[in-house]
Amino acid sequence: MSRVPVAGPASVDRTPSASAPVESTVLHSTTADGVSWITLNRPEAMNAVTWEQRERVIDLLADASADPAVRAVVLTATGRGFCAGADLRGAPARARERVAGDVARTIRLGAQRLIAAVLDCEKPVIAAVNGTAAGIGAHLAFACDLVLAADTAKFIEVFVRRGLVPDGGGAYLLPRLVGPQRAKELLFFGDALSAADAERMGIVNRVVTEGELAGLATAWAGRLASGPTRSLALAKQLVNASLDSDRATAFAAEAAAQEINMTTRDAGEGVASFIERRTPEYRGH
Repeated sequence: MSRVPVAGPASVDRTPSASAPVESTVLHSTTADGVSWITLNRPEAMNAVTWEQRERVIDLLADASADPAVRAVVLTATGRGFCAGADLRGAPARARERVAGDVARTIRLGAQRLIAAVLDCEKPVIAAVNGTAAGIGAHLAFACDLVLAADTAKFIEVFVRRGLVPDGGGAYLLPRLVGPQRAKELLFFGDALSAADAERMGIVNRVVTEGELAGLATAWAGRLASGPTRSLALAKQLVNASLDSDRATAFAAEAAAQEINMTTRDAGEGVASFIERRTPEYRGH
């Protein structure tokens, strides 16, 4: 089974750790057209996410938000798996015996921070799911703005198999994607969901062959990177917030977002290009 490329064509490394060894557990590059590729790279462990990986991904997503040169993000992985869940063996050693409150605190500061980093990223995030996405790995994909999947990919809510409550935002994300009844089916049984079924349920935007996945992710990210970046960020915020808002709040947020957006250069360019009947040239600000 082939590996998903780390980045699209003509990529240039823009990370502080440009000289990091190839065995780095998170690979990162930014293409010339402003797409940040974040790649989980522990194929021998099906990319089960470690404490260090989690913190690195959170930092890279925050960097993407702050960097005007980054205009879209692709989150993917190497090997046969997208992410097999959390690797608890990679957590820092405990200095004392566990006490009440430790588990909740660990989840808040760990898995929930990772999912929030995707949801709150100010640039559109595409998941290119190259293989199995289980537990927090599935939730990592569900949190992305757009999800592309290889036809061999699977999504598994493994928590019930271990007698655990779903964490990392699963019970928040799934009902918003598929409704409460379908969400309960997935969470209660923990059955593997094929990429084709995930597409039919609305969890995945497109399913393609393994060999086509990187190319489609590159194409979609390129389209996003050439778009009006602040407009996309505001649209993302509106959609995410609308799921927890009443109509009056959502309408007020929409009006405020448009007010802010109309101060950008890209909004002016979009209107001007329409009047002048030409293709707009967006610069991301």
